[in-house]
Amino acid sequence: MRTYQGHVVSALGWGSHSLAPLSFRGATYSGVFTLLPMLTGRGREHHGEILREAATLADAGALRPRLDSRRFTLDTVMDAHALVAGATSDGKVVVDVDG
Repeated sequence: MRTYQGHVVSALGWGSHSLAPLSFRGATYSGVFTLLPMLTGRGREHHGEILREAATLADAGALRPRLDSRRFTLDTVMDAHALVAGATSDGKVVVDVDG
């Protein structure tokens, strides 16, 4: 992600992943505990509305990840890493492992 421009939204707030890379790039992070409405019942209907709208957008093809036009293989994975480390990609970097 580009420095000072990134915003990560996650529905998975637990685990062993580090948020330090976000800090180093001046990115913002939003976490949504998606199980809370299901566990407590509070906001459950609204949560359902959000999920239905997201499903509608996905079904319509309106949710697409932004992908860098370059593709990499396991043989060129170091080039992919350099692209990500240098924050010069135009989106997500894809490494094809089926090669």
